[in-house]
Amino acid sequence: MLGQAYASQGQNDHAVEEFNTVLQARPGDYIALTALGEIYEGEGQPQKAEPLLAHAATASRGNPHVRMEWAVVLVQLHKYTEAQNALAGLTPPSGREGRIGFHRLEASVALGLGNAPAAASEMEKALALKPTDPGLAMATAVAEMQSKNWRRAAGLAEPIFSSTHDPQVGLICLEAKLEMHADFHHTLELLRATQLTTTQELALHEHVAELLISHEKYSESIEELKRTAELDPQRADLQFDLALAQFRAGRSGDALESAEKCKEIGDSADLEDLLGDIQESRGDNLAAVRSYQAAVALAPNEEKYRLSLAVELIRHNSFEPARVALKQAEELQPKSWRIQLALGMVEHFGGTDDAATKYLLRAAELAPQPEEALQYLADIQMDRASAPAPAAVAKLCQYADSQPKDGHMAYYCGAVLFRRDYVTGDKTHAAEILQRLHASVARLPRNDAAPHCQLGKAYRWLQRWPEALGESEVCARMDPESADAHYRLAQIYERMKQPEKQRKEIKLYEAASTRVADENARREATMKTFLYTMQKETQEQKEAPDHQ
Repeated sequence: MLGQAYASQGQNDHAVEEFNTVLQARPGDYIALTALGEIYEGEGQPQKAEPLLAHAATASRGNPHVRMEWAVVLVQLHKYTEAQNALAGLTPPSGREGRIGFHRLEASVALGLGNAPAAASEMEKALALKPTDPGLAMATAVAEMQSKNWRRAAGLAEPIFSSTHDPQVGLICLEAKLEMHADFHHTLELLRATQLTTTQELALHEHVAELLISHEKYSESIEELKRTAELDPQRADLQFDLALAQFRAGRSGDALESAEKCKEIGDSADLEDLLGDIQESRGDNLAAVRSYQAAVALAPNEEKYRLSLAVELIRHNSFEPARVALKQAEELQPKSWRIQLALGMVEHFGGTDDAATKYLLRAAELAPQPEEALQYLADIQMDRASAPAPAAVAKLCQYADSQPKDGHMAYYCGAVLFRRDYVTGDKTHAAEILQRLHASVARLPRNDAAPHCQLGKAYRWLQRWPEALGESEVCARMDPESADAHYRLAQIYERMKQPEKQRKEIKLYEAASTRVADENARREATMKTFLYTMQKETQEQKEAPDHQ
Protein backbone atom coordinates (compact mmCIF):
# COMPACT_ATOMS: atom_id res chain seq x y z
CA MET A 1 0.00 0.00 0.00
CA LEU A 2 2.89 2.34 0.71
CA GLY A 3 4.31 1.64 -2.78
CA GLN A 4 0.94 2.42 -4.36
CA ALA A 5 0.72 5.65 -2.36
CA TYR A 6 4.15 6.75 -3.57
CA ALA A 7 3.22 5.83 -7.16
CA SER A 8 -0.01 7.85 -6.96
CA GLN A 9 2.06 10.90 -5.94
CA GLY A 10 4.55 10.37 -8.79
CA GLN A 11 7.34 9.42 -6.41
CA ASN A 12 8.40 6.47 -8.53
CA ASP A 13 11.81 5.90 -6.93
CA HIS A 14 10.24 5.39 -3.49
CA ALA A 15 7.45 3.28 -5.02
CA VAL A 16 9.95 1.01 -6.79
CA GLU A 17 11.86 0.56 -3.53
CA GLU A 18 8.70 -0.48 -1.66
CA PHE A 19 7.54 -2.88 -4.38
CA ASN A 20 10.97 -4.50 -4.53
CA THR A 21 10.80 -4.94 -0.74
CA VAL A 22 7.49 -6.80 -1.23
CA LEU A 23 8.93 -8.98 -3.98
CA GLN A 24 11.93 -9.95 -1.87
CA ALA A 25 9.52 -11.39 0.64
CA ARG A 26 6.91 -12.66 -1.84
CA PRO A 27 8.41 -13.06 -5.39
CA GLY A 28 5.05 -14.11 -6.79
CA ASP A 29 3.01 -11.18 -5.52
CA TYR A 30 1.25 -10.26 -8.76
CA ILE A 31 -0.04 -6.92 -7.44
CA ALA A 32 3.52 -5.74 -6.74
CA LEU A 33 4.75 -7.22 -10.02
CA THR A 34 2.00 -5.45 -11.96
CA ALA A 35 2.50 -2.13 -10.19
CA LEU A 36 6.25 -2.23 -10.77
CA GLY A 37 5.72 -3.14 -14.44
CA GLU A 38 3.30 -0.26 -14.88
CA ILE A 39 5.83 2.17 -13.40
CA TYR A 40 8.53 1.05 -15.85
CA GLU A 41 6.05 1.14 -18.72
CA GLY A 42 5.00 4.68 -17.76
CA GLU A 43 8.66 5.73 -17.71
CA GLY A 44 9.16 4.44 -21.26
CA GLN A 45 11.08 1.32 -20.28
CA PRO A 46 8.97 -1.49 -21.78
CA GLN A 47 11.96 -3.87 -21.84
CA LYS A 48 12.06 -3.77 -18.01
CA ALA A 49 8.28 -3.85 -17.68
CA GLU A 50 7.62 -6.87 -19.91
CA PRO A 51 9.19 -9.70 -17.83
CA LEU A 52 7.52 -8.35 -14.68
CA LEU A 53 4.08 -8.27 -16.32
CA ALA A 54 4.64 -11.70 -17.86
CA HIS A 55 5.41 -13.05 -14.38
CA ALA A 56 2.37 -11.23 -12.98
CA ALA A 57 0.09 -12.75 -15.63
CA THR A 58 1.23 -16.23 -14.62
CA ALA A 59 1.14 -15.54 -10.89
CA SER A 60 -2.36 -14.05 -11.11
CA ARG A 61 -3.59 -17.06 -13.09
CA GLY A 62 -4.57 -14.92 -16.05
CA ASN A 63 -6.03 -11.85 -14.38
CA PRO A 64 -7.64 -9.86 -17.27
CA HIS A 65 -6.28 -6.48 -16.15
CA VAL A 66 -2.75 -7.87 -15.87
CA ARG A 67 -2.97 -9.58 -19.26
CA MET A 68 -4.11 -6.34 -20.88
CA GLU A 69 -1.24 -4.39 -19.33
CA TRP A 70 1.16 -7.08 -20.47
CA ALA A 71 -0.27 -6.91 -24.01
CA VAL A 72 0.16 -3.12 -24.05
CA VAL A 73 3.88 -3.51 -23.30
CA LEU A 74 4.26 -6.33 -25.84
CA VAL A 75 2.77 -4.06 -28.51
CA GLN A 76 5.26 -1.35 -27.57
CA LEU A 77 8.02 -3.93 -28.09
CA HIS A 78 6.45 -4.96 -31.46
CA LYS A 79 5.88 -8.49 -30.12
CA TYR A 80 2.47 -8.74 -31.73
CA THR A 81 2.07 -12.51 -31.76
CA GLU A 82 2.85 -12.66 -28.04
CA ALA A 83 0.39 -9.79 -27.45
CA GLN A 84 -2.28 -11.67 -29.39
CA ASN A 85 -1.68 -14.72 -27.20
CA ALA A 86 -1.85 -12.58 -24.05
CA LEU A 87 -5.28 -11.27 -25.09
CA ALA A 88 -6.65 -14.61 -26.32
CA GLY A 89 -10.00 -15.43 -24.74
CA LEU A 90 -10.40 -12.11 -22.93
CA THR A 91 -13.77 -10.38 -23.03
CA PRO A 92 -13.90 -6.57 -23.12
CA PRO A 93 -14.21 -4.82 -19.74
CA SER A 94 -17.66 -3.67 -18.60
CA GLY A 95 -16.99 0.07 -18.46
CA ARG A 96 -17.15 2.18 -21.63
CA GLU A 97 -13.63 3.59 -21.39
CA GLY A 98 -12.22 0.17 -20.59
CA ARG A 99 -13.99 -1.37 -23.60
CA ILE A 100 -12.70 1.40 -25.86
CA GLY A 101 -9.15 0.79 -24.63
CA PHE A 102 -9.56 -2.95 -25.16
CA HIS A 103 -10.72 -2.55 -28.78
CA ARG A 104 -7.92 -0.07 -29.50
CA LEU A 105 -5.41 -2.54 -28.10
CA GLU A 106 -6.87 -5.32 -30.24
CA ALA A 107 -6.61 -3.00 -33.25
CA SER A 108 -2.93 -2.30 -32.54
CA VAL A 109 -2.21 -6.03 -32.33
CA ALA A 110 -4.11 -6.79 -35.55
CA LEU A 111 -2.32 -4.00 -37.42
CA GLY A 112 1.05 -5.20 -36.12
CA LEU A 113 0.25 -8.65 -37.49
CA GLY A 114 -0.57 -7.14 -40.88
CA ASN A 115 -4.33 -7.62 -40.59
CA ALA A 116 -5.53 -4.12 -41.46
CA PRO A 117 -9.22 -5.09 -41.96
CA ALA A 118 -9.35 -6.61 -38.45
CA ALA A 119 -7.71 -3.47 -37.04
CA ALA A 120 -10.31 -1.27 -38.75
CA SER A 121 -13.10 -3.49 -37.42
CA GLU A 122 -11.83 -3.14 -33.84
CA MET A 123 -11.56 0.64 -34.20
CA GLU A 124 -15.14 0.79 -35.50
CA LYS A 125 -16.24 -1.09 -32.36
CA ALA A 126 -14.41 1.46 -30.23
CA LEU A 127 -15.94 4.38 -32.15
CA ALA A 128 -19.43 2.95 -31.78
CA LEU A 129 -19.04 3.30 -28.00
CA LYS A 130 -18.20 7.02 -28.26
CA PRO A 131 -19.19 8.25 -31.75
CA THR A 132 -18.76 11.96 -31.00
CA ASP A 133 -15.13 11.67 -29.92
CA PRO A 134 -13.07 13.38 -32.68
CA GLY A 135 -9.81 11.73 -31.60
CA LEU A 136 -11.40 8.32 -31.77
CA ALA A 137 -12.95 9.14 -35.15
CA MET A 138 -9.55 10.20 -36.45
CA ALA A 139 -7.89 7.03 -35.20
CA THR A 140 -10.64 5.02 -36.89
CA ALA A 141 -10.17 6.97 -40.12
CA VAL A 142 -6.47 6.13 -40.06
CA ALA A 143 -7.30 2.45 -39.52
CA GLU A 144 -9.76 2.51 -42.41
CA MET A 145 -7.10 4.14 -44.59
CA GLN A 146 -4.70 1.32 -43.76
CA SER A 147 -7.45 -1.13 -44.64
CA LYS A 148 -7.94 0.71 -47.96
CA ASN A 149 -11.54 1.64 -47.13
CA TRP A 150 -11.01 5.04 -48.69
CA ARG A 151 -14.64 6.15 -48.73
CA ARG A 152 -15.18 5.36 -45.05
CA ALA A 153 -11.91 7.08 -44.12
CA ALA A 154 -12.91 10.21 -46.01
CA GLY A 155 -16.38 10.13 -44.46
CA LEU A 156 -14.89 10.08 -40.97
CA ALA A 157 -12.15 12.65 -41.57
CA GLU A 158 -13.96 15.24 -43.70
CA PRO A 159 -16.38 16.62 -41.07
CA ILE A 160 -13.54 16.88 -38.55
CA PHE A 161 -11.39 18.74 -41.08
CA SER A 162 -14.25 21.10 -41.96
CA SER A 163 -14.68 22.08 -38.31
CA THR A 164 -11.08 22.04 -37.07
CA HIS A 165 -8.97 22.78 -40.19
CA ASP A 166 -6.41 20.44 -38.64
CA PRO A 167 -3.84 19.85 -41.41
CA GLN A 168 -3.19 16.26 -40.28
CA VAL A 169 -6.87 15.48 -40.73
CA GLY A 170 -6.83 17.29 -44.06
CA LEU A 171 -3.99 15.10 -45.25
CA ILE A 172 -6.05 12.00 -44.52
CA CYS A 173 -8.99 13.49 -46.45
CA LEU A 174 -6.73 14.33 -49.37
CA GLU A 175 -5.13 10.89 -49.52
CA ALA A 176 -8.49 9.12 -49.26
CA LYS A 177 -9.95 11.20 -52.09
CA LEU A 178 -6.90 10.64 -54.27
CA GLU A 179 -7.12 6.91 -53.68
CA MET A 180 -10.78 6.70 -54.61
CA HIS A 181 -10.31 9.05 -57.60
CA ALA A 182 -12.75 11.61 -56.17
CA ASP A 183 -12.54 15.38 -56.61
CA PHE A 184 -9.81 16.44 -54.20
CA HIS A 185 -9.40 20.09 -55.22
CA HIS A 186 -11.57 21.62 -52.48
CA THR A 187 -9.65 19.71 -49.82
CA LEU A 188 -6.40 20.81 -51.43
CA GLU A 189 -7.45 24.46 -51.41
CA LEU A 190 -8.43 24.27 -47.72
CA LEU A 191 -5.06 22.75 -46.89
CA ARG A 192 -3.26 25.50 -48.79
CA ALA A 193 -5.23 28.14 -46.87
CA THR A 194 -4.31 26.73 -43.45
CA GLN A 195 -2.48 29.28 -41.27
CA LEU A 196 0.77 27.77 -39.98
CA THR A 197 4.25 28.71 -38.88
CA THR A 198 6.94 28.65 -41.55
CA THR A 199 8.29 25.31 -40.36
CA GLN A 200 4.81 23.77 -40.23
CA GLU A 201 3.89 25.19 -43.63
CA LEU A 202 7.04 23.77 -45.21
CA ALA A 203 6.33 20.32 -43.78
CA LEU A 204 2.69 20.47 -44.91
CA HIS A 205 3.48 21.47 -48.50
CA GLU A 206 6.14 18.77 -48.71
CA HIS A 207 3.68 16.13 -47.52
CA VAL A 208 0.93 17.35 -49.86
CA ALA A 209 3.34 17.34 -52.82
CA GLU A 210 4.44 13.83 -51.90
CA LEU A 211 0.83 12.60 -51.91
CA LEU A 212 0.04 14.30 -55.21
CA ILE A 213 3.14 12.93 -56.92
CA SER A 214 2.51 9.41 -55.62
CA HIS A 215 -0.85 9.60 -57.43
CA GLU A 216 0.73 11.11 -60.57
CA LYS A 217 -0.92 14.51 -60.05
CA TYR A 218 2.22 16.26 -61.20
CA SER A 219 0.61 19.51 -62.35
CA GLU A 220 -1.14 20.00 -58.99
CA SER A 221 2.07 19.23 -57.09
CA ILE A 222 3.96 22.07 -58.78
CA GLU A 223 2.33 24.80 -56.71
CA GLU A 224 3.20 22.93 -53.49
CA LEU A 225 6.80 22.47 -54.56
CA LYS A 226 7.15 26.08 -55.65
CA ARG A 227 6.04 27.15 -52.20
CA THR A 228 8.50 24.81 -50.48
CA ALA A 229 11.32 26.16 -52.63
CA GLU A 230 10.31 29.72 -51.69
CA LEU A 231 10.23 28.85 -48.00
CA ASP A 232 13.68 27.25 -48.05
CA PRO A 233 15.48 28.42 -51.22
CA GLN A 234 18.82 26.82 -50.28
CA ARG A 235 17.49 23.26 -50.18
CA ALA A 236 18.58 21.66 -53.42
CA ASP A 237 16.28 18.65 -52.94
CA LEU A 238 13.19 20.90 -53.01
CA GLN A 239 14.31 22.57 -56.22
CA PHE A 240 15.09 19.14 -57.68
CA ASP A 241 11.61 17.85 -56.82
CA LEU A 242 10.08 20.92 -58.45
CA ALA A 243 12.05 20.35 -61.65
CA LEU A 244 11.07 16.68 -61.67
CA ALA A 245 7.37 17.47 -61.19
CA GLN A 246 7.47 20.08 -63.96
CA PHE A 247 9.19 17.62 -66.27
CA ARG A 248 6.61 14.92 -65.60
CA ALA A 249 3.82 17.43 -66.11
CA GLY A 250 5.20 18.13 -69.60
CA ARG A 251 6.52 21.60 -68.75
CA SER A 252 10.05 21.03 -69.96
CA GLY A 253 10.95 24.72 -70.19
CA ASP A 254 10.03 25.34 -66.55
CA ALA A 255 11.73 22.10 -65.58
CA LEU A 256 14.96 23.18 -67.25
CA GLU A 257 14.87 26.53 -65.45
CA SER A 258 14.27 24.87 -62.06
CA ALA A 259 16.99 22.28 -62.69
CA GLU A 260 19.48 25.02 -63.54
CA LYS A 261 18.59 26.81 -60.28
CA CYS A 262 19.14 23.55 -58.45
CA LYS A 263 22.53 23.21 -60.10
CA GLU A 264 23.52 26.63 -58.78
CA ILE A 265 22.90 25.35 -55.25
CA GLY A 266 24.84 22.15 -55.85
CA ASP A 267 25.34 19.62 -58.63
CA SER A 268 24.68 15.89 -58.31
CA ALA A 269 24.46 12.81 -60.49
CA ASP A 270 20.66 12.68 -60.01
CA LEU A 271 20.36 16.28 -61.15
CA GLU A 272 22.52 15.75 -64.26
CA ASP A 273 20.49 12.63 -65.07
CA LEU A 274 17.27 14.64 -64.79
CA LEU A 275 18.77 17.40 -66.93
CA GLY A 276 19.53 14.77 -69.56
CA ASP A 277 15.90 13.63 -69.53
CA ILE A 278 14.67 17.22 -69.81
CA GLN A 279 17.03 18.10 -72.66
CA GLU A 280 16.12 14.93 -74.55
CA SER A 281 12.42 15.81 -74.27
CA ARG A 282 13.27 19.24 -75.74
CA GLY A 283 15.07 17.65 -78.69
CA ASP A 284 18.55 18.75 -77.60
CA ASN A 285 20.18 15.32 -77.69
CA LEU A 286 23.76 16.66 -77.64
CA ALA A 287 23.10 18.53 -74.41
CA ALA A 288 21.35 15.43 -73.09
CA VAL A 289 24.42 13.29 -73.78
CA ARG A 290 26.65 15.81 -72.01
CA SER A 291 24.38 15.76 -68.95
CA TYR A 292 24.27 11.96 -68.84
CA GLN A 293 28.06 11.90 -69.16
CA ALA A 294 28.29 14.40 -66.28
CA ALA A 295 26.08 12.12 -64.17
CA VAL A 296 28.41 9.21 -64.88
CA ALA A 297 31.42 11.33 -63.96
CA LEU A 298 29.82 12.34 -60.65
CA ALA A 299 28.82 8.78 -59.73
CA PRO A 300 31.00 6.44 -61.81
CA ASN A 301 30.01 3.33 -59.87
CA GLU A 302 26.25 3.81 -60.25
CA GLU A 303 24.72 1.55 -62.88
CA LYS A 304 21.62 3.65 -63.55
CA TYR A 305 23.53 6.66 -64.86
CA ARG A 306 25.54 4.61 -67.32
CA LEU A 307 22.35 2.98 -68.52
CA SER A 308 20.74 6.40 -69.03
CA LEU A 309 23.71 7.44 -71.16
CA ALA A 310 23.60 4.21 -73.17
CA VAL A 311 19.85 4.49 -73.77
CA GLU A 312 20.29 8.05 -75.03
CA LEU A 313 23.02 6.96 -77.47
CA ILE A 314 20.98 3.97 -78.66
CA ARG A 315 17.95 6.20 -79.21
CA HIS A 316 19.96 8.15 -81.79
CA ASN A 317 21.58 5.09 -83.40
CA SER A 318 25.00 5.82 -81.89
CA PHE A 319 25.64 2.15 -81.28
CA GLU A 320 29.43 2.21 -81.08
CA PRO A 321 29.57 4.95 -78.41
CA ALA A 322 26.81 3.10 -76.54
CA ARG A 323 28.85 -0.10 -76.72
CA VAL A 324 31.91 1.71 -75.35
CA ALA A 325 29.90 3.21 -72.48
CA LEU A 326 28.39 -0.16 -71.61
CA LYS A 327 31.72 -2.01 -71.80
CA GLN A 328 33.11 0.48 -69.29
CA ALA A 329 30.08 -0.18 -67.12
CA GLU A 330 30.61 -3.92 -67.47
CA GLU A 331 34.13 -3.60 -66.07
CA LEU A 332 32.73 -1.89 -62.98
CA GLN A 333 29.58 -4.03 -62.68
CA PRO A 334 30.41 -7.43 -64.21
CA LYS A 335 27.38 -9.08 -62.62
CA SER A 336 24.78 -6.51 -63.65
CA TRP A 337 22.10 -8.23 -65.72
CA ARG A 338 20.82 -4.86 -66.97
CA ILE A 339 24.20 -3.98 -68.43
CA GLN A 340 24.48 -7.40 -70.06
CA LEU A 341 20.98 -6.98 -71.49
CA ALA A 342 21.82 -3.54 -72.86
CA LEU A 343 25.07 -4.84 -74.38
CA GLY A 344 23.15 -7.65 -76.03
CA MET A 345 20.66 -5.30 -77.59
CA VAL A 346 23.35 -2.89 -78.76
CA GLU A 347 25.04 -5.79 -80.55
CA HIS A 348 21.70 -6.79 -82.05
CA PHE A 349 20.92 -3.29 -83.27
CA GLY A 350 24.44 -3.11 -84.69
CA GLY A 351 23.88 -6.34 -86.64
CA THR A 352 26.04 -8.80 -84.67
CA ASP A 353 23.53 -11.32 -83.39
CA ASP A 354 26.07 -13.92 -82.25
CA ALA A 355 27.53 -11.43 -79.78
CA ALA A 356 24.01 -10.33 -78.84
CA THR A 357 23.12 -13.94 -78.05
CA LYS A 358 26.14 -14.31 -75.77
CA TYR A 359 25.29 -11.20 -73.76
CA LEU A 360 21.59 -12.04 -73.48
CA LEU A 361 22.36 -15.55 -72.25
CA ARG A 362 24.62 -13.98 -69.63
CA ALA A 363 21.85 -11.50 -68.68
CA ALA A 364 19.39 -14.37 -68.25
CA GLU A 365 21.85 -16.15 -65.96
CA LEU A 366 22.34 -13.06 -63.79
CA ALA A 367 18.79 -11.72 -63.64
CA PRO A 368 16.60 -12.70 -60.68
CA GLN A 369 13.68 -12.72 -63.12
CA PRO A 370 15.14 -13.78 -66.49
CA GLU A 371 11.97 -13.58 -68.60
CA GLU A 372 12.78 -10.17 -70.05
CA ALA A 373 16.23 -11.18 -71.29
CA LEU A 374 14.89 -14.51 -72.58
CA GLN A 375 12.14 -12.84 -74.59
CA TYR A 376 14.63 -10.57 -76.34
CA LEU A 377 16.87 -13.59 -76.86
CA ALA A 378 14.01 -15.53 -78.48
CA ASP A 379 13.00 -12.61 -80.72
CA ILE A 380 16.56 -12.34 -82.00
CA GLN A 381 16.77 -16.08 -82.69
CA MET A 382 13.53 -15.99 -84.69
CA ASP A 383 14.80 -13.02 -86.73
CA ARG A 384 18.12 -14.61 -87.68
CA ALA A 385 18.69 -15.68 -91.27
CA SER A 386 20.66 -18.66 -90.00
CA ALA A 387 19.50 -21.27 -87.52
CA PRO A 388 19.13 -20.17 -83.89
CA ALA A 389 22.15 -20.61 -81.65
CA PRO A 390 21.99 -24.06 -79.96
CA ALA A 391 22.78 -22.55 -76.56
CA ALA A 392 19.88 -20.12 -76.93
CA VAL A 393 17.45 -22.88 -77.94
CA ALA A 394 18.57 -25.01 -74.99
CA LYS A 395 18.25 -22.15 -72.50
CA LEU A 396 14.81 -21.08 -73.72
CA CYS A 397 13.37 -24.58 -73.63
CA GLN A 398 15.01 -25.42 -70.33
CA TYR A 399 13.43 -22.36 -68.75
CA ALA A 400 10.06 -23.09 -70.39
CA ASP A 401 10.13 -26.59 -68.88
CA SER A 402 10.89 -25.11 -65.45
CA GLN A 403 7.89 -22.76 -65.76
CA PRO A 404 5.12 -25.02 -67.09
CA LYS A 405 2.38 -22.39 -66.57
CA ASP A 406 4.19 -19.64 -68.49
CA GLY A 407 2.53 -19.44 -71.90
CA HIS A 408 5.02 -16.91 -73.27
CA MET A 409 8.00 -19.17 -72.58
CA ALA A 410 6.19 -22.20 -74.05
CA TYR A 411 5.62 -20.10 -77.17
CA TYR A 412 9.22 -18.95 -77.41
CA CYS A 413 10.57 -22.47 -77.00
CA GLY A 414 8.23 -23.83 -79.67
CA ALA A 415 8.98 -20.93 -82.01
CA VAL A 416 12.78 -21.24 -81.84
CA LEU A 417 12.58 -25.03 -82.23
CA PHE A 418 10.49 -24.48 -85.36
CA ARG A 419 12.90 -21.86 -86.66
CA ARG A 420 15.85 -24.21 -86.10
CA ASP A 421 14.21 -27.13 -87.87
CA TYR A 422 12.76 -25.00 -90.67
CA VAL A 423 16.22 -23.69 -91.55
CA THR A 424 17.79 -27.16 -91.45
CA GLY A 425 14.82 -28.99 -93.01
CA ASP A 426 14.66 -31.45 -90.10
CA LYS A 427 11.07 -32.54 -89.39
CA THR A 428 11.82 -35.15 -86.76
CA HIS A 429 10.85 -32.82 -83.91
CA ALA A 430 7.54 -31.72 -85.47
CA ALA A 431 5.40 -33.31 -82.77
CA GLU A 432 7.27 -31.50 -79.99
CA ILE A 433 7.06 -28.17 -81.82
CA LEU A 434 3.30 -28.49 -82.29
CA GLN A 435 2.79 -29.64 -78.70
CA ARG A 436 4.65 -26.62 -77.30
CA LEU A 437 2.88 -24.14 -79.55
CA HIS A 438 -0.55 -25.59 -78.74
CA ALA A 439 0.34 -25.45 -75.05
CA SER A 440 1.15 -21.76 -75.43
CA VAL A 441 -2.24 -21.15 -77.08
CA ALA A 442 -3.94 -22.66 -74.03
CA ARG A 443 -1.95 -20.53 -71.58
CA LEU A 444 -1.80 -17.17 -73.36
CA PRO A 445 -4.68 -14.66 -73.66
CA ARG A 446 -7.19 -15.50 -76.36
CA ASN A 447 -6.36 -12.38 -78.35
CA ASP A 448 -2.64 -13.23 -78.66
CA ALA A 449 -1.98 -13.85 -82.35
CA ALA A 450 1.65 -15.00 -82.07
CA PRO A 451 1.17 -18.73 -81.30
CA HIS A 452 -1.51 -19.05 -83.97
CA CYS A 453 0.79 -17.41 -86.51
CA GLN A 454 3.61 -19.81 -85.62
CA LEU A 455 1.25 -22.78 -85.82
CA GLY A 456 0.11 -21.60 -89.25
CA LYS A 457 3.74 -21.54 -90.41
CA ALA A 458 4.48 -24.91 -88.87
CA TYR A 459 1.46 -26.66 -90.38
CA ARG A 460 2.20 -25.12 -93.78
CA TRP A 461 5.80 -26.40 -93.51
CA LEU A 462 4.42 -29.86 -92.67
CA GLN A 463 1.93 -29.55 -95.56
CA ARG A 464 -0.98 -30.14 -93.26
CA TRP A 465 -3.14 -27.72 -95.19
CA PRO A 466 -6.47 -27.73 -93.29
CA GLU A 467 -4.69 -27.03 -89.97
CA ALA A 468 -2.42 -24.47 -91.68
CA LEU A 469 -5.50 -22.70 -93.06
CA GLY A 470 -7.34 -22.64 -89.73
CA GLU A 471 -4.41 -21.28 -87.73
CA SER A 472 -3.43 -18.77 -90.43
CA GLU A 473 -6.96 -17.41 -90.62
CA VAL A 474 -6.95 -16.91 -86.85
CA CYS A 475 -3.55 -15.24 -87.14
CA ALA A 476 -4.69 -12.82 -89.84
CA ARG A 477 -7.92 -12.03 -88.01
CA MET A 478 -6.09 -11.25 -84.75
CA ASP A 479 -3.26 -9.34 -86.43
CA PRO A 480 -4.76 -7.76 -89.57
CA GLU A 481 -1.80 -5.38 -89.94
CA SER A 482 0.65 -8.26 -90.48
CA ALA A 483 1.81 -8.42 -94.09
CA ASP A 484 3.40 -11.82 -93.42
CA ALA A 485 0.07 -13.26 -92.19
CA HIS A 486 -1.80 -12.22 -95.36
CA TYR A 487 0.99 -13.42 -97.65
CA ARG A 488 1.07 -16.83 -96.01
CA LEU A 489 -2.72 -17.10 -96.13
CA ALA A 490 -2.72 -16.19 -99.83
CA GLN A 491 -0.26 -19.03 -100.48
CA ILE A 492 -2.45 -21.49 -98.60
CA TYR A 493 -5.57 -20.40 -100.51
CA GLU A 494 -3.64 -20.87 -103.75
CA ARG A 495 -2.65 -24.40 -102.67
CA MET A 496 -6.27 -25.16 -101.71
CA LYS A 497 -7.58 -23.70 -104.99
CA GLN A 498 -9.60 -20.81 -103.57
CA PRO A 499 -8.61 -18.03 -106.03
CA GLU A 500 -11.07 -15.38 -104.81
CA LYS A 501 -9.83 -15.61 -101.26
CA GLN A 502 -6.28 -15.72 -102.56
CA ARG A 503 -6.76 -12.45 -104.47
CA LYS A 504 -8.33 -10.81 -101.42
CA GLU A 505 -5.38 -11.79 -99.23
CA ILE A 506 -2.90 -10.54 -101.82
CA LYS A 507 -4.59 -7.13 -101.75
CA LEU A 508 -4.49 -7.13 -97.98
CA TYR A 509 -0.83 -8.15 -98.13
CA GLU A 510 0.00 -5.31 -100.51
CA ALA A 511 -1.84 -2.79 -98.33
CA ALA A 512 -0.06 -4.02 -95.22
CA SER A 513 3.29 -3.99 -97.01
CA THR A 514 2.95 -0.30 -97.81
CA ARG A 515 2.65 0.38 -94.09
CA VAL A 516 6.02 -1.25 -93.48
CA ALA A 517 8.72 1.40 -93.86
CA ASP A 518 11.58 -0.96 -94.74
CA GLU A 519 12.99 -4.41 -94.07
CA ASN A 520 14.27 -3.27 -90.69
CA ALA A 521 10.79 -2.46 -89.39
CA ARG A 522 10.79 -5.30 -86.89
CA ARG A 523 14.25 -4.37 -85.66
CA GLU A 524 13.08 -0.79 -85.16
CA ALA A 525 10.02 -2.03 -83.28
CA THR A 526 12.31 -4.12 -81.09
CA MET A 527 14.45 -1.04 -80.47
CA LYS A 528 11.43 0.99 -79.38
CA THR A 529 10.33 -1.78 -77.04
CA PHE A 530 13.82 -2.10 -75.62
CA LEU A 531 14.18 1.65 -75.09
CA TYR A 532 10.85 1.75 -73.31
CA THR A 533 11.85 -1.20 -71.13
CA MET A 534 15.22 0.28 -70.20
CA GLN A 535 13.71 3.67 -69.47
CA LYS A 536 11.23 1.94 -67.18
CA GLU A 537 14.02 -0.02 -65.49
CA THR A 538 16.16 3.06 -64.90
CA GLN A 539 13.10 5.07 -63.85
CA GLU A 540 12.38 2.50 -61.15
CA GLN A 541 15.93 2.96 -59.90
CA LYS A 542 15.41 6.74 -59.92
CA GLU A 543 12.23 6.44 -57.81
CA ALA A 544 14.48 6.11 -54.75
CA PRO A 545 17.03 8.82 -55.60
CA ASP A 546 20.14 9.44 -53.55
CA HIS A 547 19.55 13.21 -53.52
CA GLN A 548 17.03 12.96 -50.66
